[in-house]
Amino acid sequence: TGSYEISKKVNAIYIPDVKSSENGVPFLSNLFMQADKIASNDLLMFINADIILPINFLDAVHPLLKKRRKFLMVGHRWDMDVKHFINFNDKNNLKSFWESAQNQSIKHACTGIDYFIYKKNTFKNLPDFAIGRPGYDNWLLWYSRRRMLQVIDATSEIQAIHQNHHFRFHNLNRDPKVILESDGIKNKNLMGKNHLNLLDTNYKISTGIITKKKSINFINRNLGKLSVIFPELALLFKIYKKIYRRLFMYKQ
Repeated sequence: TGSYEISKKVNAIYIPDVKSSENGVPFLSNLFMQADKIASNDLLMFINADIILPINFLDAVHPLLKKRRKFLMVGHRWDMDVKHFINFNDKNNLKSFWESAQNQSIKHACTGIDYFIYKKNTFKNLPDFAIGRPGYDNWLLWYSRRRMLQVIDATSEIQAIHQNHHFRFHNLNRDPKVILESDGIKNKNLMGKNHLNLLDTNYKISTGIITKKKSINFINRNLGKLSVIFPELALLFKIYKKIYRRLFMYKQ
């Protein structure tokens, strides 16, 4: 069964022409561009196909509808072996799955990001990152912080389950994020030193309320990351970091 047949089953829009790498891997840039063109809503999400979203997902993202400024919402994922078919229309089956998820899933490291929620037309002219390969997720966080967007951590609201799987796909036979192939190497080159992770989100959402991060741990980390976000101002931020820590942090 191909993508066209699947799109009919789930009532999705099928887009046959997507710009891809020489290996046939779609480019993130073209996916975002085409989504902007066909989207009828202002709130969009890019999500990897191996992710299962929780029942409260729509409630968790509802506060974003009120935001006028552009933003990026991301969050941790939880890894889990999902060996049985899940009937999402069966309340008992669904309840059993999420009870298992609470006990069996393992929170992934802060470097792995599998969903991106944003306002339409937020991301234009992106580099040609190949999806499913390393680099583009961490680059998107860096790019968003550089553009002074609110980068919101939704980890406490959204338990996104990642289904553990093999890597016998298309031209792969092993994890492309561990053993780099040609598309992964190109992604790494595009990313360069421009990458952040979930610890560098500058906002968070909890119980439906979005707030700016103000903890000492975040401030200290952020002081060190400003020169990564704005390398052209690295010397200035280095001086600022020393002054700030001496005047404020060492006294606490």
